[in-house]
Amino acid sequence: MKAKKYKHLSFEDRCTIEQFLNNNFNFTHIGNRLSKDRTTISDEVRKHRFLKGDLVNDKPCCFENKPPYVCNGCKKLSYCNFTKYIYSHAVAHNEYKQTLINERAHLKITKEQIASINDVISPLMIFKHHSINQVYIEHPELLPFSKSSFYKYIDLGILDVRNIDLHRKVRFKVSKEYDYHRTKTNIKIKIGRFYSDFKTYIEFNPDASVVEMDTVIGTAGGQGGKCLLTLLFRKYNFMLIYLLPYKKAKYVTKVFNDLKKLLGINLFKRLFEVILTDNGTEFSDPDSIEIDFNTGEKVCSVFFCDPNSSWQKGAIEKNHQFIRYILPKGTSFASLTQDDCYLIASHINSIPRLSLGNRSPYEVFSFFLDISIIDKLQIKKIDYDDIDLSIRLLHK
Repeated sequence: MKAKKYKHLSFEDRCTIEQFLNNNFNFTHIGNRLSKDRTTISDEVRKHRFLKGDLVNDKPCCFENKPPYVCNGCKKLSYCNFTKYIYSHAVAHNEYKQTLINERAHLKITKEQIASINDVISPLMIFKHHSINQVYIEHPELLPFSKSSFYKYIDLGILDVRNIDLHRKVRFKVSKEYDYHRTKTNIKIKIGRFYSDFKTYIEFNPDASVVEMDTVIGTAGGQGGKCLLTLLFRKYNFMLIYLLPYKKAKYVTKVFNDLKKLLGINLFKRLFEVILTDNGTEFSDPDSIEIDFNTGEKVCSVFFCDPNSSWQKGAIEKNHQFIRYILPKGTSFASLTQDDCYLIASHINSIPRLSLGNRSPYEVFSFFLDISIIDKLQIKKIDYDDIDLSIRLLHK
């Protein structure tokens, strides 16, 4: 099997080179053993060879300027008085690591590039909370280096952006107060709707449209106030946000009844074929979601994740981070309106995602479905530079 092209020599590779040189194998044989070109082995030996012992006389060895360029396998090595070059795996690998450190410590960025980044990129990340991936998609011409280099320049403090502006790097955990008075979901409603049943359904219907469902609460515990119902189309990473007056099942049912009227039953069945949610009491009436009470027809299937297994609907959990940038934990939702929710969803759905080939959920959703559907859902496309994921979004 051929080695990966351009892959650096490892410590084990250098041990093999030294061992084969000690046994007088040529560069071609060593290269075949390591799946490398013979010139790679030759360059490695000449670059990292060193003079052994004191220089007794200045007469060079015959191997100094011709392969193998070192005296590792020479039978006269112990008593030869000529200048002797030796290859050692330990010395070679130490020099290699030091070269890497020196190269990576060097700043490959000009003052003009720093000024351009601080003028254009930094405000987007500091004031609008754009991610590093997002600014790389928006302004690749201003960032001619890798993302890891960008992180390094931030750590070194040469940009206006700081680690505190990177939401995935610095996080402050808000303590959550457990609600001892909450009611538990009746286990009987989950029969035929367990996560194992969901996996079986997907196994037989791999192309099914899966929608993950959850709620986001405002003040601690979510008691006696508004909360957000979030619906995420797993295939497109496209999220809908609806404001609920209370975290109760009847208000969740109302949202779905409104969606059935808005989209029509046929389109609703196509988009919401499968709904995966957690065990919250607000989802304790799955029959009302599944059934069209005008005809008595079952139009979708609701399934529940296993207890304490939020990773089973990880896509929507990850998308909640964008909501929390705009509405941090502990924020009251009392002043929110449904128009605010449409605005938040529009900005979040316009963020380009690496998982979608650097396209936004809005672009992917509109590509596979009619744009009129998105218009019905009141989601708008936001230009990349106008996306704002800060608390200032709702105060403009």
